[in-house]
Amino acid sequence: MSLPQIIILYGPPNAGKGTQSYFLTQLLKDRYHLDFGSELRSFVNKNIGEIKAEEATINPNSSQEDVEVALRLKRDMKASLPVQTADLKYVIESAIVGCVERGQGMIVEGPGRLVEEAQWLSGFMDSKHVSVCIFHLYVSIEEVLKRSSTRYYLPGVSQPFMSLSDATEYGQKDSLVPYRRAEDEDQEGTKQRYKLLYSDNFAKIISIYQLGAKCQIFTLDGHKAPELVSDDIRQYFKRFCDVEI
Repeated sequence: MSLPQIIILYGPPNAGKGTQSYFLTQLLKDRYHLDFGSELRSFVNKNIGEIKAEEATINPNSSQEDVEVALRLKRDMKASLPVQTADLKYVIESAIVGCVERGQGMIVEGPGRLVEEAQWLSGFMDSKHVSVCIFHLYVSIEEVLKRSSTRYYLPGVSQPFMSLSDATEYGQKDSLVPYRRAEDEDQEGTKQRYKLLYSDNFAKIISIYQLGAKCQIFTLDGHKAPELVSDDIRQYFKRFCDVEI
């Protein structure tokens, strides 16, 4: 047997999707890592500047359509609302289509937060006869809020850090300065995202993927230490795919 072509990390904000995606990319180096959130933020930054900035700084090389999509994304993300499926497709569809058509494996982080989005992705995967599995990381809202209060990032590093000291130590060699994402500093927004992007929809989303793309769904306890969650992922692959990683 072999691993599914597409491995999806799904769950609420701060569930550990980024940490486990990083773990998988280190072991499966030939796979393309697509982080929906990072792709959207990068698209906004490229076309109209920082999401948290009050005024947009329009890139003179951007098309009018790129700017309009970026402005809507910024509006929705700052308001802790789900981005529109059409805008999401505009930003990431080519990456997914390209990988599937050339047969490259993917690690996909953070998709399927709206029913329409899950219907589009599962329908596409089914039409291409792509094998898919989803690791659903469950974390309570209390744990999400706790993690969001201490999470840091480094420029150019996809792996999140759960404390300033960890991020500082990791980035010291390359003089990288830790930073916090705007959404992590907004506790009320985090609660809203948890409800709108996860707790209100996750049962619908998972059933759509199961029925639409015949996905295997593995639910993980995201409250565990990251290394224990990684061990669980290994065990699922060994048990259900007969593959050791």
